[in-house]
Amino acid sequence: MFKPLFALTVLSLSTASLALQAISERELSDVAAQAFISVDSSSYSEGGETWDFRRINLGLDIQTLLTADELVIGEFERSYGDGDGTAPMVVEGSDGSQRTVEFIFEDGEVKVPSADLILENFALGGVKNPYSENPEVDAFHIRDPYIELAYKDNEQGIRQVVGFRMGFGKSQGYLSADLLSVTGNFQAYVTGIGRDAYNSACEGPDASGSATQCLLLSAATGSVIYSPIELLDGYTGNALPDGTDEGIRYVKRATWAGVPTGGYFSTNGWLGGILPLLKAKDCEISGVRSCLRTGIYQSIYLGLPEEQREEGATFDDTAARGVFFSLQSGRCPGKTCPG
Repeated sequence: MFKPLFALTVLSLSTASLALQAISERELSDVAAQAFISVDSSSYSEGGETWDFRRINLGLDIQTLLTADELVIGEFERSYGDGDGTAPMVVEGSDGSQRTVEFIFEDGEVKVPSADLILENFALGGVKNPYSENPEVDAFHIRDPYIELAYKDNEQGIRQVVGFRMGFGKSQGYLSADLLSVTGNFQAYVTGIGRDAYNSACEGPDASGSATQCLLLSAATGSVIYSPIELLDGYTGNALPDGTDEGIRYVKRATWAGVPTGGYFSTNGWLGGILPLLKAKDCEISGVRSCLRTGIYQSIYLGLPEEQREEGATFDDTAARGVFFSLQSGRCPGKTCPG
């Protein structure tokens, strides 16, 4: 089932900007333009079933600073172990040499978050130098937002909405929140200096790196190492919980993210061909923790940050593409369906 999704947009326009100027038929004939709103239609068939799609494109260019104490989407019943990829809530500990983890139980069942997406202290955009005499709004920039719906006839021949997607053609700026539950795809990179990884894995009373791992990390102490991260099951460290049905492509209600089982660090130079030999397992990669609670990722910059842009780069050059939020109420082809 769907929960209502409300969006509030406040536009401030001066009276002068609303003034209309008449033009002649001759001048109008020389004008070529595209409508402010356009609608695209398509369909997809698979296994004797057909889905229809309607996408409403809004030709808008928006710069905004938006905040909310809490954003909750997709609040309905899910259970761990149902095979749909729902992740369990767990508590992490240590026995002094390795990570330990236990399920959190509620009413005799493994506890899962109450909604697909739970964000506290949510914000799009930010404020530069907030405590100075001249704070400056760092707006979140959106271009070409859209809304997409997927339809399918039920067994009684009644057309129903089975997917909803709200997305941005291009976007750039800070997305900040305490990520308490996340459903879908979360793709990013974690980067750092090899020295930090070596210190964490090979020095101090809690060092857990093996001799081989420490040898390789010692060779990378002066290098930048990196790895893609994604949402994962905090109990196993896998990209999907054990027992997930075949065909499920993403984890639901994740509370952990990091380098999944089988992932590895990369770097430039000759070490780039050796570090991949050390794979992540049991939430550890090369002796370094690879699973972290989603709540630590409090600010994510979408697009290319200002300090990394080339001189003269435009918004089109540096913006993130393909950002969207979605909901799904029934089975729908994963590559085409909103949600």
